[in-house]
Amino acid sequence: MFAFFSRRLRTWLLLTVAVPAVAVAARALARRIEKRNGSTKVSRALISVSNLIGRRSEKGREASAEAHSSKFSHRRH
Repeated sequence: MFAFFSRRLRTWLLLTVAVPAVAVAARALARRIEKRNGSTKVSRALISVSNLIGRRSEKGREASAEAHSSKFSHRRH
């Protein structure tokens, strides 16, 4: 079914659903590894990946919020 979506819709779905899900899964796996073995290179790498994805998604949300507010700032109240 995924193949029937347009290319733009598939890209949007991947960026809005799959990428944040990978970040959450990476952080959960890192926490599980740290509970079992303490801090390791693998757990730190997973946390770094999760943080990197989180920062990018937050920057995107901030940019879209700014664009949205500037788009409607010219209206009179």
